[in-house]
Amino acid sequence: MGSPAMPEGRSGITVDWMEQALRAGGAADFPAIEEVAVEDIGAGIGLLGEILRCRLTYRDDGDKAPASVIVKLPSQEPNTLRTSKRLKLYKREYDYYRHVGPHVPIRSPVMFYGDFEEGSNRFVLVLEDLGGMRAVDEIEGASAEQAKLAVREIGRLHGQYWDKVDQPLFEGFHRALAPTQRILVQIVYLSSLETTLRNFGSFFSDEMRRLAEAYGPRVADHMSDMATGPMTLMHGDLRLDNMFFGTDDGDDFAVVDWQVSGIGSGLYDVAYFLASSVTTEVRREIEREVLEEYHEVVCSMGAENFTFEECWSLYRSNVLGRLLVLIISGGGVDLTHERSRRLVETSLARSWAAIEDLDAGEYLPTRRALLSPANIFSSLSGGAYRIMKAL
Repeated sequence: MGSPAMPEGRSGITVDWMEQALRAGGAADFPAIEEVAVEDIGAGIGLLGEILRCRLTYRDDGDKAPASVIVKLPSQEPNTLRTSKRLKLYKREYDYYRHVGPHVPIRSPVMFYGDFEEGSNRFVLVLEDLGGMRAVDEIEGASAEQAKLAVREIGRLHGQYWDKVDQPLFEGFHRALAPTQRILVQIVYLSSLETTLRNFGSFFSDEMRRLAEAYGPRVADHMSDMATGPMTLMHGDLRLDNMFFGTDDGDDFAVVDWQVSGIGSGLYDVAYFLASSVTTEVRREIEREVLEEYHEVVCSMGAENFTFEECWSLYRSNVLGRLLVLIISGGGVDLTHERSRRLVETSLARSWAAIEDLDAGEYLPTRRALLSPANIFSSLSGGAYRIMKAL
């Protein structure tokens, strides 16, 4: 049997569609479904698409079948759709669950069914529901122990693939720091910058506004600098809303939402998480200890000739890279939901504090040679931003 038609929003998630999807995904032993009850659980959490919990009622005995599954669909907001298509976010998550997810040493949901249309950028994922695990409010922030567990676990992921990303598993997988990607991200950053400054201007001191504007024409250069370091598989959106913890005090841990996954610098994940999902006070208290433990984990799994000084330097540089998500999300995704806006505001405040604490502005790239392609692109894109700002 072939794949079912791509659903047009939540109304397309019917009993017939769900049964076809599960059969097409290989779950032939699912009992017959009598009813699908759909509820939106992504409002204010999933910034880039719809996240639906589908509760399943079976006609016969369904004790061994899941009581619910998660269905992910594209956003209905045009600006978010454009951003997702530019950065190939839906394809990246589909590729992760289809090709990479079953092999990683960190828990992520099982994919029961998935589909992606290249031309239209439509996609659908039917995933294991991890609702039985414990979610922690990102605005409240992770505790010190939760933060340490999260960084240890992501260290295991990074360590397994540390400088081993040319294996067949990653053939065709997204390369976050590839030359063409650097150019695209710089363009998206600059096109989002003025909107973010307008919408969230009160969170930008004069110094931070200058840094955000100075970083714009240097995004590609900074990504180029990062590409000279060790590469591994990274999550790319490692924040508390994308994590689940065990219900007891054990080490159960899972990560969802792999839309920004790819090959890049592992320290990007660490910087992303500590600078956004941990309160400033807790981050300052545990930061050095957490990085030391992360370094021990990746080295124990095969990272060779990687000193702690290099680890700390890459962490600080990637804290500067937090500007990418702050500016692009502030200007390019749907923030009409109150919690979505609060998430961006919280992340801005925490990230600015981390940038200042770590003097991350030190990693702003200097100008390249006058007639180099990098400098010409930097000058042209910076000039385009100034013209757009003046209009």
